[in-house]
Amino acid sequence: MGSLIVKKVKYSGENYSYESPELMNGINIILGDNGSGKSTFSYFIEYALGGKVKPFDNDDDDSRYSLILNDTNNYVHIDILIDSISYSLKRFIGMQDVFVDNGITTETYPINRRGDIPIFSDWLLGKLKIPVFEMYLGAAHWYFNFNDLFRLLNYDQNTEPKKIYKSPVAENFIADSIIIRKSIFEILLGISSAEYFKKLDKLKIATKKRDVAKAIFQNYGLTHEKPEDSDSLIQSQKDIQSAIAKLEQERESYQIKETTVDDKIGELAEIQSVLVDLELKTSRERIFLKSLENEQIKVDHVHRTLLEEIQQIQKIIFTHERLDLFSMEVCPFCMNKKEIAKGVCICGSKFNDDDYEKFVYNASEYKDILSHRQKSIKAITQAKQDYAEDVQEVTKKIEKNSKLIDEYTAKLKKIIKTAEFAGNTTVIDDYNNRILKLKEQLLQLDYALKTSKEWKRLSDDHDAKIAELKTAQISYNKAKTDYDLNNAETIESFNTIYSKLLAKSSYKSTEAHIDEDYMPFIDNREYRANSSDVPKRLMYYFTILSLALKLPSVKHPRFLLIDTPEDSGIDTEHLNQNLELLIDAIKLGKQDNGTFKEFQVILTTGYGKFPSSFEKYVIERFSEKDGNFILKPKTLD
Repeated sequence: MGSLIVKKVKYSGENYSYESPELMNGINIILGDNGSGKSTFSYFIEYALGGKVKPFDNDDDDSRYSLILNDTNNYVHIDILIDSISYSLKRFIGMQDVFVDNGITTETYPINRRGDIPIFSDWLLGKLKIPVFEMYLGAAHWYFNFNDLFRLLNYDQNTEPKKIYKSPVAENFIADSIIIRKSIFEILLGISSAEYFKKLDKLKIATKKRDVAKAIFQNYGLTHEKPEDSDSLIQSQKDIQSAIAKLEQERESYQIKETTVDDKIGELAEIQSVLVDLELKTSRERIFLKSLENEQIKVDHVHRTLLEEIQQIQKIIFTHERLDLFSMEVCPFCMNKKEIAKGVCICGSKFNDDDYEKFVYNASEYKDILSHRQKSIKAITQAKQDYAEDVQEVTKKIEKNSKLIDEYTAKLKKIIKTAEFAGNTTVIDDYNNRILKLKEQLLQLDYALKTSKEWKRLSDDHDAKIAELKTAQISYNKAKTDYDLNNAETIESFNTIYSKLLAKSSYKSTEAHIDEDYMPFIDNREYRANSSDVPKRLMYYFTILSLALKLPSVKHPRFLLIDTPEDSGIDTEHLNQNLELLIDAIKLGKQDNGTFKEFQVILTTGYGKFPSSFEKYVIERFSEKDGNFILKPKTLD
């Protein structure tokens, strides 16, 4: 499955900035005392990955991160590797979309799902080779997004350790229900396999389609008699059509033989006048259509140009920090900070506002420009649609008039051939009666043939739905067999590793496994102190990481973010004892050939709150005492 590695974490605003050292594969430790910003480091990663971080939410009165919320033109930017392929993610503070840059193109994805538009989570899960899994909960339709799966990738300090799973983003009873938590576990460990549930959904859909097709076919049979074979009906239809054609030809020959020419000059003149009007009207419509098509081409060109501008602006927004060379606060020649006097150009000349045009913008202004362009594209798209409808309407008018012209032309020809009949009308009546009877038979045959075709269509559809159901059933049965087998093997592996780790932890358990809800069941639920919840939760996360390293079926991206575990009410000695078991978990994930898959663990913790053997993994240090905070005030050289 896909692996996720964070390489660099950045923050930039008008007032503050931060850029981390390069993070490595394996274990990375961020040190800091309380208030220095070590949890902020975790927040930056979660926010850039599309998560909801309450301190970054202006509407959250309980935990506002004022330095960030009061900053302007600010964003979080992280560089990541997914299966060794580089991507950069950029998200503005307070915005609900993420810019994704792969070094060639930049795309923008919304965070929240609306309709069928792909969201950032869809992109990220796709790259990690994790299918977007859907679940129907009664009337509710639940999509499992990356934020849901992140609940078992992020050991955060805000969730009580006894809850195991990180608290959900959505604050409702469904988001933290047992079925949702179980599904998250199953998706990440590959035991529910989204494939299994897809097969189950397909089986349900195939069953429903079969039942509907069966009901329609049976209902049709109740209201219609089973017709003859369509081939015999078609042959009878051809025979009658041939007989009608023969009688009409005989009737026409008799009429021609017994007629004389009659003067129809007045009627001819009237029809010719109508034809002239129709020709003129059609000519005008064709000219108007050409004009519409020309305008349509122009609108299409504007639409394409706007799309190109939007793509260019998105690219500019993503790379804008590299363009600070052109900041309006710095002289482009000497690079010194300049005082900007109102109404005075950089060259010293005075100007009127009417003569002034700005060509250099900050990222927020580019965001506004992007918003304007996106609104414009909606208007242009509507104009494209309107022109298309107008072209369609005028085309229909031309087709209608052309049909009338053909009809009047035929009528004109008929009148020219009109003659005064002087023969025996009884003969003509006999022809007409025989033709009428044959046409009535033809109508009955047409109805029977239509019934026969519909009967066959419904019968074939019913047979096809039965075949589809059989295929879906076979596919589901195989997926269920694989599911049951893989489920049992994976759960057994989980229990083995979890029991080993927890026994060596400060919990000192004698027996541990997970129950039917995948929650820890330890020592027959014997009472333990609250501090024991830390190893119970931490070993749960370590076990999943170990399985992700070991088993190819596990979809967990081998990424773990552990934020300030010492704040969970555990003493330093026991904390260090538990953290050291991360090495054991990694060793248990070793491949059969002795190698290890790529993985990353990011641990933010306090000074002295980690094993001394982990000192080599420290890559960043913050200190409130020394004034070394994560947010660095911006200064101009």
